[in-house]
Amino acid sequence: MAIAFFLVFPVFAQDHKVCVGTKSMYAANGLDGSTYEFLLEQSHAGKIIQVHSDTIIVEWGYAKGIFLLGVRETSQYGCKADWAFLNVEVVGDGAQFTQPVYYMCENDGVTVEFNRSDFKAWAWVDKTVSDEGYIAKPGRYELRTIDQNNCLLSSFINVVQLPTPKVSLGNDTEICTPGFILHAFDTEDNPSETVYTWSTGESGVFLRSITVDNHNTGQNHTYWVRAELDGCVSSDTIKVLACEIELPSGKIKIPNTFTPNDDGDNDVWNISGVRDYSNCIVEVFDRWGRRVFISTRGYTTPWDGRDARGRHLPMETYYYIIHLNDGKTKEPLNGIITIIR
Repeated sequence: MAIAFFLVFPVFAQDHKVCVGTKSMYAANGLDGSTYEFLLEQSHAGKIIQVHSDTIIVEWGYAKGIFLLGVRETSQYGCKADWAFLNVEVVGDGAQFTQPVYYMCENDGVTVEFNRSDFKAWAWVDKTVSDEGYIAKPGRYELRTIDQNNCLLSSFINVVQLPTPKVSLGNDTEICTPGFILHAFDTEDNPSETVYTWSTGESGVFLRSITVDNHNTGQNHTYWVRAELDGCVSSDTIKVLACEIELPSGKIKIPNTFTPNDDGDNDVWNISGVRDYSNCIVEVFDRWGRRVFISTRGYTTPWDGRDARGRHLPMETYYYIIHLNDGKTKEPLNGIITIIR
């Protein structure tokens, strides 16, 4: 804390310089037994705290400039002197960040920039911040600087983490229909402003599903989707595999997706060729291994996406086992089937 002494008559001894946001003590030098009045002419400059009758502390604010600090002496006999004034120059420059707030995406970071060339020295209080100003986690960070007036000042910057959209196309799968719907899962919590861009060239706000036409079931295909919100991006890729299964007694085509949404198109899981095996049994299990469907012999009634109680099952990937029971095929057929609504 700086201490300045000044004469009350006729003027202060000398002018004074202080840093913004600091405290300075001022002591009057007058006659024995005198009392003193003090005045900070510009009220926005700071606040006076009376310590003793001849001593004050000024808490300076963050307004820069030259301000007048006055004192007037009254002698023990009641004689008042004229006001004497001290010119106090309030100086100091804190850091100026290139952005008022920095935003970062999940698992990313930001590099905070400021006018570092204006300072003699500077340091981040949080030692996790690199010398280049790279910040890896959201929060409020303090930067201490020493300017050309030797003022040690603190500046603060907030780093805010933006929500990153979530997106998944599920596991690689076989799709044995010439047309199907490709759906981006895990998007229920994504804001409606999320933009989805697909490898097919389609793009739009909240475009969570696309229809793929003229799919060649005999070849592998790779599709991807990219979800973006406020510059934060996530993406996923799925490989759609060739799906024909050859058996000694014939050909069975097993679609690995269907859309039981009661629109009259692809509402049940039709397995081409399986009805040639009159004793076959088809079972479907959820991800926890619970059986959700078992067919009659011969799969005479295709699965409609409901469980044994007739309840609609959620859009999800399930595991199937097909027992042909033909006396020739030793191992059952198995794989995954995805419900898309």
